[in-house]
Amino acid sequence: MSDPNINNNNSNPPPAKSGGSSIALIVGGLVVAVVVLYWLFAGGGEVENADVVEGDTNVNVEAEAEGAAEAIEDTGAAAVEEVEDAAAAAEAEADAAIEETVDETEAGAVEPLEDETVIETEGEAEVETTQ
Repeated sequence: MSDPNINNNNSNPPPAKSGGSSIALIVGGLVVAVVVLYWLFAGGGEVENADVVEGDTNVNVEAEAEGAAEAIEDTGAAAVEEVEDAAAAAEAEADAAIEETVDETEAGAVEPLEDETVIETEGEAEVETTQ
């Protein structure tokens, strides 16, 4: 069946427009930001002590690529040589310490361990080892 109410009145009015104030606020903020950045980077006025440099200034920097490469190679070679010398000295010192320990053991200065040794640790624990 059809609806007997033929009066089509909407009880809800159309929504009111907000006026776009949020977009105006965003655009205003962007304009202020651009002006502040321009003021910071463009500078506002003359440079102090501008009269110190008179005439043209020419700065030339020249470097030889081969000289730099040779310097790097020399530095690397010196570092390698220094490391090798230090390693040889450490090896000689370790060998001398080993020989000294062996000599002391052979001379009887170091007593050999007994068959059963008790090692005390922190607390009340004891560890027994046999050889």
